[in-house]
Parts: sequence; C-alpha cells; structure tokens
Amino acid sequence: MGIKPIDLFPPPVVGPRTSTVELRRVRRRYVKVAGARGGDGPLTLGHLGMLKWITEEKPYGRWAAAPLELPPGATVDDVLAALGVLVARHEGLRTLFPAEGGRVQRVLQDCELALDVYEHGEATPAALIEELFHRLREGEFDLAEELPLRTAVAVRDGVLTAGAVVYSHVVVDLMSAELLGREFTALAADPARRDVGPPRHQPLDQAAYERSPAGRRRLDTALDYWGRHLRRLPQCTWAAPRSTAPPGGATSGWLWSRAGALALPHITARVGASGSMAVLAAICAVLARRTGHRSFPLPTLASNRTERRLREYIGPLAADSLVPIDADADSYDDQVRRVGGAVLRAGRQVMVDDTARSRVIDRIHHDRGTWYGRDTTFNDASTFNDASTFNDGESAPTVTDPGTADPSTSDPAQVRRALGESRIWWQDWPAISPLLAFRLMQKRGELVLGVISHDRNRIPPEEIEPLLRGVDRVLVAAAEGDFALSRIGEVSGIGPMERGPGWRRVDSCWVELAEVQRLLDEALDAPVRRVFAIPDGDGCRLVAYLVGGSHRTPREAHGACVAAMPGRRTAMTPQRYVFCAAPPEDPADPAAWARQPVLVDGDGRMEP
Repeated sequence: MGIKPIDLFPPPVVGPRTSTVELRRVRRRYVKVAGARGGDGPLTLGHLGMLKWITEEKPYGRWAAAPLELPPGATVDDVLAALGVLVARHEGLRTLFPAEGGRVQRVLQDCELALDVYEHGEATPAALIEELFHRLREGEFDLAEELPLRTAVAVRDGVLTAGAVVYSHVVVDLMSAELLGREFTALAADPARRDVGPPRHQPLDQAAYERSPAGRRRLDTALDYWGRHLRRLPQCTWAAPRSTAPPGGATSGWLWSRAGALALPHITARVGASGSMAVLAAICAVLARRTGHRSFPLPTLASNRTERRLREYIGPLAADSLVPIDADADSYDDQVRRVGGAVLRAGRQVMVDDTARSRVIDRIHHDRGTWYGRDTTFNDASTFNDASTFNDGESAPTVTDPGTADPSTSDPAQVRRALGESRIWWQDWPAISPLLAFRLMQKRGELVLGVISHDRNRIPPEEIEPLLRGVDRVLVAAAEGDFALSRIGEVSGIGPMERGPGWRRVDSCWVELAEVQRLLDEALDAPVRRVFAIPDGDGCRLVAYLVGGSHRTPREAHGACVAAMPGRRTAMTPQRYVFCAAPPEDPADPAAWARQPVLVDGDGRMEP
C-alpha cells in the first residue's frame, strides 16, 4: 500500500512529543538527482491555494508526513536510490518557490537529496516513526531554498528498521503522498524498476493548462457554480446561539462503531452507493434535524483527480468542493442518492481561481448582506486509513479485524446488537477554522467518525456526542431497511436546536435578531437605530430604522454593515434601511416606525 498518511490524526497538542525513543544521527547520506527538465513557470491554482492556507492559518496540516513502507530486506542504499528516482521522476519534489520571483515555481533539473540516518535502541515501529516525524518537522520549510521534502531512516546494528518522509503540503496532497508511497515501495524492492520512465503531467504542465482557453472555460464554469449556490444557501449551517463563556479551544470526539461498519454493506448493496456516501447522508440527515435547515452548504475535500492525466499527478490538487445539501428527501435511501449526486457534481467544480472566487463571494456578501464562513465541513480520509492503525502517540481504541463486512455474513439483528459496543473517544485538538468538522477516518472493521469543534464552549462535548450517536443509529436503522426521513428524530434520537423567540429565517438563513441589532450598534453611529424582522412569504426580511448619524444614505449604511459582518455567523445586514427625522414615541414598535415621515430609504445594494 505504500505511504500511509497518518497525520489525519494529529497529536492532541502540537508541542512536546510523547515518544521516549532516543535516536542518534550517525550520518547524512546524499543522492544526486538528474531530472529530464527544469525551468521556471507560474504557480498552479493548487500551489496558490496551499500557500494562502499555510500563510494565513499556519495549520498543523501544512505537513504531509508518512512512514516509508520498507520491503523485506531493504537497505539504506535501497531507500536512497528509490527516493532519488522519485525526485527525478516528479518535478514537484525538486521545485523551489523563490521569494524574489513572486508567483513562480522553479523546477531544478539537477539537485541533491539528503537522507538522515539514525541509530536507535529498543523501540516499537510506531514509536520510531513518531520520533522520526518529530525530527523531520523541526523548523519550517524554507521553500525558496530547500527541497520540499525531508527524509530519514532508523537503523539498529546496521539493519534498516523504519523510514519516514515529510513533505510540504504546497507540493504534495494526501493522494499524492499515497501515490508516492506505492512508487517508493516498488522502487525500493526492485532495482530493475529504478528508472524515471516516460514523461508525465507535471505542475509546469498543469499551470499551462489552467491558463489555456480550455482551462479558462473550466474555471469560469466552476466560478458560476460557486456563485449560484452561495447566493441561495444559508450563510451558516451551525447557526447556534452565542455562547457567553470565553473561548475554550478546540476539542474532538471520535465514534468507534463496529455496528456502523457492519451496517454499511447492507446499505450499499441495497442503494448502489458507496459506504462514504451512506455515512455522509446520515450526517446530513442528523445535521438537518438538529439545525432546522432544509438545505445547507457542506464544503467537502475533493481529490480533483477525475481526469486521466491527473490520476497519478504529484502536486496539490485536493481542495474544498462546495456540496449543496438538500435535506428534504422522502427517505434515507433517496437522501443517499441525492448526496452522492451532489458530491459528484461538486467534485467537477473544484478547480477554481481563488482570487476570482473571493471577488464573487465579496459581491454576494454585499448583495445578500451575509458572511460565508465555511463553518461546517466534511472530510473523507477513509480511503487512506481503512485497515491502517491509529497512530498519534496516545493509546486509542483498538481497531478490530478490518475485513470487509458482507450482508451475507451478518444480519440486521447482529448490526443492532453491535450498537451497544459503540464508544466515543475524546481528544484535544489543534485550532481549526471551521466551527464544526466531520472526519470519516475508517469504514472497515470499525467505523471511525470524528467531530471536531472549533470551540468547546460554543460546541461542547454534550453537543458532539449526540451527533455521533445519531449518525450511528441512522446507519444501524438503514441496515434494516429504508425508512422515511420524517422519522429521523425517532431514529437518531436528535431533537431540533432550541433557539428561542428572537430567531427568524431570513433569505434561507437562521438569524438572531439580537445579533443583527448588535451589528447595527457597532457599525453605525446613528443615535437611534432599530431593526425589525417583517414577515415576508415563508420567512422574514430585516428592516432598519435610523435617525441621525454620519451615515446619511442607505448605501453608506449598508456599506458600513457589510464591512462589520466578517465573523458574525448569525447576523445579517438589513434588506432595507429607512432614515427618519425622528423616532416614534415607542421605538420598540415597528408599526409606529412605519408611520414616521421618511427622509430616504432603500436597500443600499448599489455597486460596492
């Protein structure tokens, strides 16, 4: 299987390692690499997206770390030779990003790759890998001067025992790491395979395609797709009341469920969809029940490798796809099919110019008066992690036999009985940007599904556990047969979120009137400023009444409110601004405001 990216479970706290293994570096080996070509070229969209993410967020995931799967009898020389061929074969691994060149990738035709060799004493393979990762992550990559990968091996009495590699995510996504791992193991096992091979689609070629007429047409189509859905979907999926507690840091809960793994083959055999789509449909049904949304956006990481030339491409292609979830299906099976179709369509629109997308989103923010914050996400890493071990330096639940369950070897009653074995494992987590992140780690043997909360005080464990248990129950029920989604509360045990009387549905979004009033109070200096939710069809529209202040027109008022919106997930700017000469006797009465003489009014949605 090659490299297994185990960073999918980062350590509980980014800091001191838990390993007690002592390694002593005994030498540094080098291999000279001669590639077929070199040269400068523009960055790909994948490069730009990764660089922006790393620069702005400094995420733990800026590293793509993986153990090297060593074939029996491999030596340090075999490892060095195999790595040398990989770097010669894949231009991304010998690419620099010169600071003085701006948006440039510089492929080196010739270079040297270093391999650190460490001597060790008694240690388990997992502990050795953890310690090697810690050494390889010391210090940020200097991408202007340093090759974007670091490698190391451990030996004992001259015998190779473990190897590891750390890549910069600027050049390698997880699918690339998996592909490199397979190639490495084949090259290390057989010297006859150690040739660079025929030319491949490389990042320089990808950058040229993205700037070609065909590439530009595809980017325009993707941009239209994003704009169309962001104009109609709620700005925030997890629209919950503001927590009065101070931020408490990120946390995560992980469901380990044999019942869930046993349930999936029954569902997939009946519906004809993948296990991942069955899990995602259960997540969407539970989210819809809890949040009260009929539709919502669910950014989902897509590999973006549907085209033939990209299937073995080594470079950053994985990116958010915007999956529009419509949760009004009649039954669970129908929901699985809808979700599967939505994921497939979204995956075709992943390649997008981030700068142009940002302009579209800014325009939508201005027109709708919303703020899209990518608050609830889903990431399916089970492709990489099925049948692998959970490795994060801490003890974790034991993974059972990863053999694939089969409907013919288990019955729904067995699935139902296994539900009592399901458990939740809690883990602190490094900071993340989404409010809520679902991660599917494993489907075989045991279903491993995580929910990561950006802030344990805003979304506490008492909220996370029912979500995970609810997904588990939905899968078990679906193993017994299709069921109407009108029963989702009974099946999942999940109730709708209690928001209180101050909430309204405005333009598909759940809006907290107190937060809208707070927006006006902080963005506008009018001595009198009141906002009301006026019934409009099956929802409401927000009308603000203003007296005095430095903002004299609806356009000025709206501009100030839009500028103050970032970070406000449950507010929205008014759809209408009404300037009055004086307030009514009762400023809390919208009918009284409607009778006041109007100086000027409007929606403020002129060109920004």
